[in-house]
Amino acid sequence: MTNTTINVGYPYNQTYNLRAIVGTEHGKDSSGYIGKMMWIILGVFGLLYGITGITHDAPVLGITVLAGSLAVLWKNMQMLGRPYVELKFAGMNNQTLFMKRMSDAEHLAASINLALADMHQPPNPGQPASHPPIFPNQPVSGLN
Repeated sequence: MTNTTINVGYPYNQTYNLRAIVGTEHGKDSSGYIGKMMWIILGVFGLLYGITGITHDAPVLGITVLAGSLAVLWKNMQMLGRPYVELKFAGMNNQTLFMKRMSDAEHLAASINLALADMHQPPNPGQPASHPPIFPNQPVSGLN
């Protein structure tokens, strides 16, 4: 994070303007349960079909269907309740960032909220409102 931007991703492949963010929201994704449950039910039927194929005279087909069904089940179980952080912008173009762990989502949301609060606070009393000039005195030139 810099003063005005948020860089997210390992090689900083996503950059967001801090001044454009209005707020954040984090939690677990609960969308698309019907589709995910359909794939889970299909995966369970695939497991049963694969076990039936292995025990009867089609071991190659049974192992293939069993492995594919396990992959479908594994992917859908990973996607159930994924943690996310939603960056809320002033318009309708909110950005959702999915995380692997809920602690990472909470940390990112808290960091962004702290940066937003710090950006809107005035400087402490006695602290200069702007940075001091680089050359406080007039530089000496050889011309008079």
